[in-house]
Amino acid sequence: MSTNTHNNDYSRYFCLRQKVYLVNMSVERNSWIYESLSGVVTSSGGDTIELLISQGGKGAYCGEVGRTTCKLTSEALGNGIQVLADLTGIVDGNIFQFRMHGALEMFQRRVVPRIELSIRLFHLCGNYHLPHFIKEWERVTEYMRSNRVLPGLVLQEVEVNLGAGGIGFAVDAKKRPTPLSMFFIALDEGLPLCAIAETVWEKPVDGGFRCGFRFIHILKADQERINSCIGDMIRKNGGTHMDYKRNWVLVDKMAADDRKPE
Repeated sequence: MSTNTHNNDYSRYFCLRQKVYLVNMSVERNSWIYESLSGVVTSSGGDTIELLISQGGKGAYCGEVGRTTCKLTSEALGNGIQVLADLTGIVDGNIFQFRMHGALEMFQRRVVPRIELSIRLFHLCGNYHLPHFIKEWERVTEYMRSNRVLPGLVLQEVEVNLGAGGIGFAVDAKKRPTPLSMFFIALDEGLPLCAIAETVWEKPVDGGFRCGFRFIHILKADQERINSCIGDMIRKNGGTHMDYKRNWVLVDKMAADDRKPE
């Protein structure tokens, strides 16, 4: 792990059309929830950067200019990079303007463990903006906590590729996923976990598409549940499990936070 603290010119690490993940690091954020967005660089210079957000559009973001801080995570020079940035403006609903500050941390990229397994899930698609999905996520998770069941929720057995960061599986050609969707996944004897995901890739296969989804709004406790499930299966097969928190894209903290004294 190394840091860049000698100047504030971060632009050398962010080029046009570079993919960037944003992780909510605001002081007022809900510390029980992992929240993320993704975008591409449209301009950068010195300590400023503009990102075209994939989940953009009217009302696409629930943060506030001047009150929201994100961790920007990407790749540069063959390594992972991350830096804190304050939201200073939103243009046309999907261009986010940030001012970066503090140390830029470089780290070795880690692959999140993933496994192939059969699980029961329900996949809810719809051409809705992110705030709609978040509002629905809040409603159903609170309802399940209070009532233990969600009326009308029918889970189906599906062969998937699962990790703490997302899920992949084949879909029918007539059920092509929307950019954002919601998953209900049964992992253990507890309540089904609920997560909002973005579609990050798809490729044609016989009769449909193989799609990959990244979790962008999920309880940290549910990240842990996925991690535990995967870890148990890997160890049963004689493998070694690497904790997902070693991938900095999936945690809302900086490397320096681990080095702070208790």
